[in-house]
Amino acid sequence: MTHILTIALAAGLAACSANTGSTPAVMAHDQAVDAIAREWVEAHDFNGVIMSSAPGHPAYQLVVGVADPDTARPLTADTAFQTGSVEKYFAAIVVFALMDEGVLDIDTPISAYLPDYRSDTGDQLTLRHILSNQSGLPNDILQAFRRAANGEMEAVEAIRVPDAVSLYASGDLGFEPGAQFDYVLSNWLLVQHLLEEVTGLPYPQLRARFVFDPAQMRQSGGYLNDLFNTDPRVDDVAIGFDPGDPAGQGDYWSPSFFRGSYTTAADMIALERALADGRVLSAARLELFRTVQAPQQAYAFGGRYRDWELCGEPRLVSTQSGSNGASNMTSAFDIQSGYAVAIMTNVDESQGEMFALSARLMETMMGCGE
Repeated sequence: MTHILTIALAAGLAACSANTGSTPAVMAHDQAVDAIAREWVEAHDFNGVIMSSAPGHPAYQLVVGVADPDTARPLTADTAFQTGSVEKYFAAIVVFALMDEGVLDIDTPISAYLPDYRSDTGDQLTLRHILSNQSGLPNDILQAFRRAANGEMEAVEAIRVPDAVSLYASGDLGFEPGAQFDYVLSNWLLVQHLLEEVTGLPYPQLRARFVFDPAQMRQSGGYLNDLFNTDPRVDDVAIGFDPGDPAGQGDYWSPSFFRGSYTTAADMIALERALADGRVLSAARLELFRTVQAPQQAYAFGGRYRDWELCGEPRLVSTQSGSNGASNMTSAFDIQSGYAVAIMTNVDESQGEMFALSARLMETMMGCGE
């Protein structure tokens, strides 16, 4: 693969290009970060964006490769990537923001919010169960993806959200809610529907109001089906691909009733900082939001919070990850120090390896790494 390699330092999180044609001076820890990042990029034949950030300091960013293999359009610092399961994190934040406004309670049975939902299930299920992937609902939404793959894409695309919930998020419970963890996409179709029913607003509007806007995530938005249909419209998007299979489509199509999103490395770090600064959720809500509900999975509400050992000390780290086909992203934010690393790629890469790199870069920024 031909690599296009750039380094950017940012004031805050915006790339700085004030030096005409020259690379900005790199602080000592950034030189070490750069060396580790470049070595990792070469070892993994990486195609994507790596950003690290320390509070009050310029951000380091490494951009490598192409955004679209068909046109050889290069990746940039502003390229948008699919969020995959990080969309669950966004949806959970919307729920908690509405808790702050007194609109929702995560321990109230969802039948109180969705009177038309089957009562035998709705009387048992709460948002706590659903947001922590402990609902017991079957993953029936996979039927929609199978139908689309088998030539019924137009029929699936015509399904309205309430009908999709009836078809794909209303199955018989497989276990008592809260009894075990099961990573089910149908949970999140139900969450998006509940939010729209309770507020009377489209889910993308809620996501913008309660997540993107307060966090100043100006390069984030939503899409229908895939990143060729974004809202707001963006052209600088990363198309997932497999270098070993040029004819293959790297990202999965999704129906319009199941909303996806896109973001950038800078915006993911901006979100974590906004959460920490109290610009998104109240202190009480944030504490609960970060409380792990399924310890065996380190899963809280819509995302994971793990105990990492950094510089010989245990640290609580927000470890968010998402994928869709070939596209993968990870975001790591040390709650105590505010050090952050976001990694995004449109070529299949191990999220475990991406998090391992994140930990190395964090320790390097802290002064105890390589």
